[in-house]
Amino acid sequence: MNAIVNADVDGWESRHRAAYGCGAWERACRQGGLLAGWYEEQDRGLGAPVPRRFHAHSGPRAKWPWGSGPHTVALLLWRAAHDAGILVDEILLADTLRYCDPAAVPLAAGPLPDAARMGGIGVGSAESVAGVRHVLRAHVAPELPQPRSAGARLTVGYRVREVLATPDWERGDWPAALVLARQAMGRADDLRERGTWEPTARERSTGARIGLDREPAAARAVPGGRAPGWPARAARLVHLADALSTDAGTLPRDSQGTPGPLAQVLVATARACERLRTSAEEVGRLWAAQPHEPADPASWELAHVPDALRVQTEETDDLVRSVAVFLWILACG
Repeated sequence: MNAIVNADVDGWESRHRAAYGCGAWERACRQGGLLAGWYEEQDRGLGAPVPRRFHAHSGPRAKWPWGSGPHTVALLLWRAAHDAGILVDEILLADTLRYCDPAAVPLAAGPLPDAARMGGIGVGSAESVAGVRHVLRAHVAPELPQPRSAGARLTVGYRVREVLATPDWERGDWPAALVLARQAMGRADDLRERGTWEPTARERSTGARIGLDREPAAARAVPGGRAPGWPARAARLVHLADALSTDAGTLPRDSQGTPGPLAQVLVATARACERLRTSAEEVGRLWAAQPHEPADPASWELAHVPDALRVQTEETDDLVRSVAVFLWILACG
C-alpha cells in the first residue's frame, strides 16, 4: 500500500525550500510541466498549429488535469529525487527511465507526496507512466542542432535550462526579444536624425547613469587571474534588466503618457536581459553552494551551463554593447 509523504525526512524538503523557495512536489511540477510542454510542441512538428500553452495563462486554466502527462512526469521526477535523497534538479534524466520500465513497480504503489491525493483521481499507474516514457526519452536524446559538450551532466536542471534557451520553443524565444530591442533602437535613432525626437538632458545622460559599458566588481576576474565565469556575466545582465527598467520609468513621456523613444529602447533591452533571470539565479545558487571554488571553473560551467544558454548570453551581451554605443552617441549629440 502506498504511503503519503509529508514529513521532512532528513531535511529533504527543507533543502528544496532553501534552493528553490518551494517544496519538492512544487518543484517537480514546475520542471515536469516544462519538460512535457516542450515535448508537446516539438511532437506536433514544423508548421503545425501551436497548442495552447499552459504557462501563458493564469488562474485555474493553468492547471492540467490529474493523470495528464505533466503531472505524471512530475510524480516520476519527485519519486526519483525522493528515492535518491537528492534535489529534483539533480536527478540524471537517464536514471528516470527505469521507472518507465513496464516491469517496474507502479509509482502509485510507493511513496507519494500528500498533494498527489488532492487531484481526485489516482496518479502513477503503470498506464500513465507508460504514457510519458516517450516524453522523457525525447529529453534524454533530443535531436539538437549541435551535440552537447562532453562535460555536460544531463540532469533535470541542466535540461530545463537548455529548453528555456531553445529558440524554437515559445519559452525560449529569446531571439524575438533581441529583435524587438534592436527595432526600438532603430526607430529611436531614426526619429532623432529626422529631428522628430529631441533628447532631453536627462535622456542624454542615461548612459553615464546606467554604465552599460562598465562591469560591476562581481563580474571581474576571480582570484588567480581566471576569466570571469558565466554566473557573473549572467548576473550582470540580470542586474542591468532591473537598472534599465528603473531608469526607463524616470524618462519623459508624451502627452498621452506613452513612453518616449529612449524609454522604449531601455524597456525592450531590459526584457531581453530578463529572459536570463531564472537560469542565472539557479546557476548562481549552485555556484554559491560549492564548499570550495572548483579547481577548474570552466569544467564546472560545462557541466551546468548548456551551450544554448551560452549563445543566448553572448547575443544578449552583444545587444547591450549596441545599446551602450547608442547611448554614447546620444550623450555626444
